[in-house]
Amino acid sequence: MRSRILEIVTLTREGWRPYDAQPERGVYEKLGCPHVLKGRTRTPFWFVREDVFCCIGCADHCTLKRPSGFPLPLPIRYTRIPGERPFTLTPQEMLARHDLLNVRQAAYCLNVSERKIYDYIAEGKLVKLRDNPVRVRAAEVQELRKDFDE
Repeated sequence: MRSRILEIVTLTREGWRPYDAQPERGVYEKLGCPHVLKGRTRTPFWFVREDVFCCIGCADHCTLKRPSGFPLPLPIRYTRIPGERPFTLTPQEMLARHDLLNVRQAAYCLNVSERKIYDYIAEGKLVKLRDNPVRVRAAEVQELRKDFDE
């Protein structure tokens, strides 16, 4: 098991990626793969880099260049990149500790989107103090919070 993990790590570092489809049975027949053809418990585990496929299912490490019988590799779907870290202060604490807030902080304190903060600026409910990054007064955000609390 440990050697399989090391093989996977090494291949990944070298630019190989897991092949997430199954080749046709004819591929194994051409290779004479006893693990697939005789129904042994080891399952093939393929990696792909450009047009080369490598199986690490057994010690043979079969490698094929531009083989037929392999469906095209699908694109890798990565999980979403984690967003920015959440605030550690409550909205009340943030308003008490800061005189100025950026748009993200103001949106957090009002529980609205950042787009809504820009709308409030355009409507004159908040005054934009800086252009880059945009800052607003914490006291004005506090006043808007009172309107939400009612």
